[in-house]
Amino acid sequence: MSYAPKNALIASNNIAKLLNYKYRIILFDGDKHDRALLGLALRSALPNSEVLEASSAVEVAHHISDGAIDAVIADPVARFGEIIAIMVDIRKRYPACLCWLFSGEGSLPSLRDCVGRGIDGRFAKTSSGFLELPKALADRLRWLTELKHQLAVDTGAIFSSVFPGATCLISDDGNLLMVSEEFERLVEQPRFSLVGQPFVQFWLDAKKREEWQGRMARGPRSWEFAGRFRCPRVDKPVMAMALRMLGSEPSGLKRWAGSMTDVSGLTIAGSPSGTEAGGLDSEVEQIAFALSHDLQAPLNSLASHAQTLQQALQGESEEITSAVKEVDGLTKRMQQMLDGILEYSMLASTAKGREIVSLDGVLEETIANLRSIIDESGATIEHQALPALAIARTQMIQVFQNLISNAIKFRGARIPRIRISAVETRECLRIRFDDNGIGIESGNIEKIFDMFQRLHGDSEYSGVGAGLAICRRIMRAHGGEIQVESTPGRGSCFILEFRGAIVRTIDASGGVNEAVG
Repeated sequence: MSYAPKNALIASNNIAKLLNYKYRIILFDGDKHDRALLGLALRSALPNSEVLEASSAVEVAHHISDGAIDAVIADPVARFGEIIAIMVDIRKRYPACLCWLFSGEGSLPSLRDCVGRGIDGRFAKTSSGFLELPKALADRLRWLTELKHQLAVDTGAIFSSVFPGATCLISDDGNLLMVSEEFERLVEQPRFSLVGQPFVQFWLDAKKREEWQGRMARGPRSWEFAGRFRCPRVDKPVMAMALRMLGSEPSGLKRWAGSMTDVSGLTIAGSPSGTEAGGLDSEVEQIAFALSHDLQAPLNSLASHAQTLQQALQGESEEITSAVKEVDGLTKRMQQMLDGILEYSMLASTAKGREIVSLDGVLEETIANLRSIIDESGATIEHQALPALAIARTQMIQVFQNLISNAIKFRGARIPRIRISAVETRECLRIRFDDNGIGIESGNIEKIFDMFQRLHGDSEYSGVGAGLAICRRIMRAHGGEIQVESTPGRGSCFILEFRGAIVRTIDASGGVNEAVG
């Protein structure tokens, strides 16, 4: 059995280099004959590597003091707990050190006993085991060395404090390459059985699995995802996941480091628990106030460290300064996302503080708030007389501000032109925001109202994709809805629809008022 993941083949021009790499492997076994036989097989599979035999914890400690350790192979007979304690100590120094178990078939710990222990491989002491274990270990060690070479980062750092919680490394084809001990505990499977499995299987909703595969295919450098997760210990927990691409390869292969947070206990009370699309797993709105609040402190600390490093590393190589700059940028982006979650979760399910407010006044204040970007873009804003409605003033200013700023942001090569009008029917009142921007493809119409859903990269348009989700929540809290009609390349029309008692007769004073930036 080989534990090298699929599509992780070593490039032919690196094979000779990897074959000559000198690994340090501790062989911890009380039987000197087994140590000798397995040591011979290991030296054959990994020429020039140093196989360090040990029959006690003291001897293991002595080997550790002499230098870095790449792998430990141990016979857990009657001392499994001792072996795990030793591995904990080793991984404090060398997080990427592998741990393999090699014992009689009746002495190997069960799969359940291995969960959360960081066991990378498990073989029985049989005639075939003495041959298969060295080959499997050699494959894995060489793959890790090649991975480190490709990513230009210590693979052990993937599971350090930089990526807290349940973390994993995912290949370009969506398979698990590495997992943390916390991830093992989350899914209640040992590490050696998880490597090579497709990650998509853990999302419970079919629509979420399809969305996940679509994101993987597009290959963004960083993205966020949330949905109901397959987890034995909890019934359909809601998991939030942040992913970041590590490294870049001429071959076009991609690898993502993912960090997961269980937000099941933070979902909004009264929400449905068993729905499919449209339920908890279809909207990131279920990530509530507590999550945002708790993550702000470590993010602020990380941002501060990033700024310190940028100042201290001036004059270093372009690769190092670029990496630190990226950390700083990602930290700021995460802070913006948490601000969006915080703002979203604090919106009440019903709009509070309603009063009779003139929408003309709302528009006037919105234009004042956006004066700098209106002037910079040369945007023209035209509007008809708008009615007075029973609304929450500050929330409606937020909606107007988001729609107008989006129209200016997504303008393409044209000078922005925005027309705002009101249409009243017996059933409802509609406020229309027409623009001449880049438009939206029909297949993306619904996506733009999802939390953190962005159709463009940071290099094209800034933002985290929270604005329209907040607008939709505000409108629904007012008993209304927000919709969009769009023609790609020609523009979009966002429609605020108010229904019921909130609607008042429009006082149409005639004419078209115009505010020109």
